[in-house]
Amino acid sequence: MPENKKCILVIDDEEDVCQIIKEKLEPLGYTILTATDGAEGFRKTEEAKPDCVLLDILIPKGEDGLTYLRNVRFYRHRDLEKQTRIRKTPVIVITGAGVKMRPLFEFEGISGFIEKPFDLANLRGKIEHVLQIR
Repeated sequence: MPENKKCILVIDDEEDVCQIIKEKLEPLGYTILTATDGAEGFRKTEEAKPDCVLLDILIPKGEDGLTYLRNVRFYRHRDLEKQTRIRKTPVIVITGAGVKMRPLFEFEGISGFIEKPFDLANLRGKIEHVLQIR
């Protein structure tokens, strides 16, 4: 279990995906927050300053994941420390959009990519890797 509890924000319109990730990662010592679209996720990013974000790109209702990612990467705030922390938030894209979209997501500054349906062990490994280099 992580000694210093890390916070992970899951942004996905599929509530069952959010719930599965929460059920699997909380017992490992992570704090899991969830949001069903990019706008809600952005508010939670500003408030909670998560250590890592798991982001679905295809969100049919509300703000999509790509808009969220761009809002985070170009975040502006008069407090430069807050601005830097938000901009550098590690984001792992979890999507069914297909691997052909990966270069676009990488161009946007993602920390990792996992295609749906995903393997929980692979997801956990990506999260641990991202948190170690942070």
